[in-house]
Amino acid sequence: MGKTHKEQLDLAKEIAAAKLKVTIGATYMHYKGADKVYKVISLGFLEASNELCVIYQAAYGERLTFIRPLSVWLEQVEWQDKMVPRFSIA
Repeated sequence: MGKTHKEQLDLAKEIAAAKLKVTIGATYMHYKGADKVYKVISLGFLEASNELCVIYQAAYGERLTFIRPLSVWLEQVEWQDKMVPRFSIA
């Protein structure tokens, strides 16, 4: 039997908690450089898994829109011999 979906109230609670960690409408910089700037458009769920994701748009180049799991968005990554946030408010 397939995976069951969460109730909308539970999903709404997850979104509310995520909004304490990621600001919709804010501009964030990727750890690889100040030229990698993105605007957070929204939060949403991957329908197949209910995984909470950040939906964001590049503020450079073709201004492409991306979706990344919230857990990955919030990760600390090793960069130039130190741990830094993958994204931080610009």
